Amino acid sequence: MGLFRQIFKPLFMYYRNPEYREYLRVQDACRNKDNQHVIVELNGFTIECNDGPSLLHQYEEIVRRKSFDFTPKNDSPVIFCCGANIGLEVLRLGNQYPKARIKAYEADPQIFSLLQRNITGNKISAEAYNAAVHTENGTVKFQSDGKLGGKTGTGSMEIKSIRFSEVLGKEDRVDLLIMDIEGAENEVLQDCADQLHKVENLFVEWHGSQQSPQQLSEFLNLLKQSGFRYRLNNNIGISPFVNPVSENGFDAMVEIYATQARR
Repeated sequence: MGLFRQIFKPLFMYYRNPEYREYLRVQDACRNKDNQHVIVELNGFTIECNDGPSLLHQYEEIVRRKSFDFTPKNDSPVIFCCGANIGLEVLRLGNQYPKARIKAYEADPQIFSLLQRNITGNKISAEAYNAAVHTENGTVKFQSDGKLGGKTGTGSMEIKSIRFSEVLGKEDRVDLLIMDIEGAENEVLQDCADQLHKVENLFVEWHGSQQSPQQLSEFLNLLKQSGFRYRLNNNIGISPFVNPVSENGFDAMVEIYATQARR
């Protein structure tokens, strides 16, 4: 009987679970679409992306896992998305909280154009900025991969940078801060140390560079000193000692979900 269930479970899920049917549809739309323009109808939105696997990854994280869903204290939360990419989380959160004040930052100019189109085309109230969140106002070197892994501090491109601590300094509170900026999070959030107490919920994808000493303990201590309690998530795959992770110059990536302990 157990084997019978396992064999027919996907078919059962297909007929009984509309979310599973949607997942299969998105998966099919993204299949074999590396570095190709993809348009998908999703939860009433029309989503544009320039790489199928990247869109599927974001769908699995943001829609299926509901990684950034949260419970705000009011119906007009303040939300910052740093490294917003094509804006899937902006669309989801903007739809959930129509009165929210959302600011989205994306460094890559090509991806930023998709972010803008996804926001305006789906009539979501959000401000989008083509800039890297950083420790200084000005410009910074940027290396684009056209997908999810663009990063500052290297590459031939020069892009606008904004000092994020000054952005937070203008806020009384931030209900949700999402930060996925490919290794720059260590310096940026350290520069924001005197502003982090304003943030209620914080997501950071922390990266450890292969070329530098790992600073995860220092980073977590910063969060602790800023009043957060945190949870860590890390998918290191099969046989991590045999197959160590190495991606885009990083040998460690940890998802950090932090909430102010005063809640």
